[in-house]
Amino acid sequence: MFKEFETKFDILNKTIILPNIQEFYIKKDNIKEALRYLKNSPETIFSRLDCIIAKDNSKNFTVSYILNSDTYNTKCAISYYLGYEEAETVSISDIYKNATWDEREIYDLFGIKFNNHPNLKRILLPDSFKGNPLRKDYIANDERLKWNNDKNF
Repeated sequence: MFKEFETKFDILNKTIILPNIQEFYIKKDNIKEALRYLKNSPETIFSRLDCIIAKDNSKNFTVSYILNSDTYNTKCAISYYLGYEEAETVSISDIYKNATWDEREIYDLFGIKFNNHPNLKRILLPDSFKGNPLRKDYIANDERLKWNNDKNF
């Protein structure tokens, strides 16, 4: 099922995360082309994005897209590493419309910016909240926890 995909894109690493879910690590610069291919190729037809996951690895982030193919009754994960200081990538909301919500959540909680997102702003926390609480370098202190009094929230 993934033979053409693997030859077309430079696969950095390949693992099996569950018995029927393969995970492919690719270069960050190839993410849009890879996801567009997986959605539109008759070999795969991953027509549905289940979710986007971000993980803070202290020195970098892992961003993973969990895709679902109803046609072939299978899932896969496409992942890449993102520099910790850079914390910027491209939005895939033009490929999968439901990506807008996950991208906003990741932006809010991790501070990862998704370029060309149609409405990139906080989704869970008020605008007055300082920092990104799911980053490992986030330090919770009294000043940052005072957001509960925000009248706009």
